[in-house]
Amino acid sequence: MSIAASGAVSFSDLRTEFVGGSSSISLGDLYRGGSNILSKAGDNTATNLAASVPTSGAINIGNFHSAAKGFKFTYSSDASNQNFSTVFGDDYDVNYPKIVDINSGVSVYGTNTHAITIPSGLAGGLTLNNAGTVYGYGGAANGGAGGNCISCATSGVTINNSANLFAGGGGGGAGGTGGGGSYVTTSYSYSRGTYDWICNANGTCFVHLVSISPMYHCHCMGYCWMSTTDTSCSIGGVTRRKGNLHTTDVDGDGNLERYRYYLGTDSNNSTSGGAGGAGGVGQGYNVTNASGGAGSAGGTSAGTGGAGGAGATYGQAGSAGSTGANGNASNGSAGSSGGAAGAAVAGTSVTMNNSGTIHGAVA
Repeated sequence: MSIAASGAVSFSDLRTEFVGGSSSISLGDLYRGGSNILSKAGDNTATNLAASVPTSGAINIGNFHSAAKGFKFTYSSDASNQNFSTVFGDDYDVNYPKIVDINSGVSVYGTNTHAITIPSGLAGGLTLNNAGTVYGYGGAANGGAGGNCISCATSGVTINNSANLFAGGGGGGAGGTGGGGSYVTTSYSYSRGTYDWICNANGTCFVHLVSISPMYHCHCMGYCWMSTTDTSCSIGGVTRRKGNLHTTDVDGDGNLERYRYYLGTDSNNSTSGGAGGAGGVGQGYNVTNASGGAGSAGGTSAGTGGAGGAGATYGQAGSAGSTGANGNASNGSAGSSGGAAGAAVAGTSVTMNNSGTIHGAVA
């Protein structure tokens, strides 16, 4: 608590603020730069709350109005990826109180690391007063973890949150690959004998074309005919299939006598399943969480890739990607997991006094 801005100031007030204990003190004990009121290091970007106190020479009670023991840094404009050991420089590990204020309307955010890092080595304790908004970064597509608002690796930290701590949402997982497919292709060559016989439903073979429906397969004079309902017929290991009618009237009676048949060679073909859809990004500073993308279609008889999972809102884990559809040759693969949620405060436990909004876990 700082000394009053005006009016009477007692030595008891000065002892309580700057020295502690109950021993007698004099103004000579309270020069700035002494053991009770420190000067700040050259790389300390904070304000010395006792800057009004002289380092030597004349000193009086009026020099202590509004003064306090500590170094204070204030965020009055937006900032990203802050490290408090950099803020306080060589004074970070000095046993002297440290205060950070984030003003109303100000954003401190992470882009690819924690919005605020409080590393080990702190001495003198640190109080963070947040009246603005601290944002973790959104998890990347395909399962990226959300960023933390604050990563703390030291004890002695108190956080007074009266506004917003919004941890990053996890990114959605990628969709699984569709299952593989398989299909058969047949290459054909034409062949016919002197007579290409056809046969009727009871297997009787004859030369002239007549109206027969359906056409059944039968063997006539060493030839194999395939019906409209069967898929293959084989003589001597050769697949034969019904072909188009010949257009020659062999015996001159005005009727078309012959069927052409095919000699077929079957080949098995493999196709790949479709790629899974990309997962959506998680919510973070200036980033809205997004739905996952659709999977791609696979090849012939192969499965479509699974849809990507949705990215999460602040402080939530991303959704897993969907499993790819099965093909006729193999099953689709499972989608990948969604990204973990960011934390409001991660690492070493802090003292949290909250009257605002927190999305994400607090250590």
